[in-house]
Amino acid sequence: MKDYLIRLVEYEQWANRAVIDALDSVDNPPLRAVQLMGHILSAHQVWLSRITGEISYVAIWEDIPIAWMGETSDRNFMRLKSMLESESETGLNRLISYTNSAGEPFMSQMTDILTHMSHHAAYHRGQIVQLIRPQLAEAPKTDYILWARS
Repeated sequence: MKDYLIRLVEYEQWANRAVIDALDSVDNPPLRAVQLMGHILSAHQVWLSRITGEISYVAIWEDIPIAWMGETSDRNFMRLKSMLESESETGLNRLISYTNSAGEPFMSQMTDILTHMSHHAAYHRGQIVQLIRPQLAEAPKTDYILWARS
């Protein structure tokens, strides 16, 4: 499971960077597209803080300039990959206690949180691509299978 999750995180980084590069290539990207990418990146930071038990200093809907998105994505990736590499297989199944953005307490298995993070990001990357597609000669292709084949 650990190797699979590390591959999933590597795929996420590849897909996020493809969408960030596409946003950066557009002269005047729609505000909603920029907000959605910022949301993906800030939500990753918030979930990482929940997993590690640290205080999060970002909001779920953080405004992140496109110029900072690549670095933010890289930092999230390195932090998550490092955490996974140091986690034991049994530790991946541990319950994480956290409070959601509405202040409600929850407990979720770490693997469920990591799966959620991936699906959540994929959902919003699709929205971003739909918003910027008219401004691109070719839209980024971020399907998992395309990454896995490379």
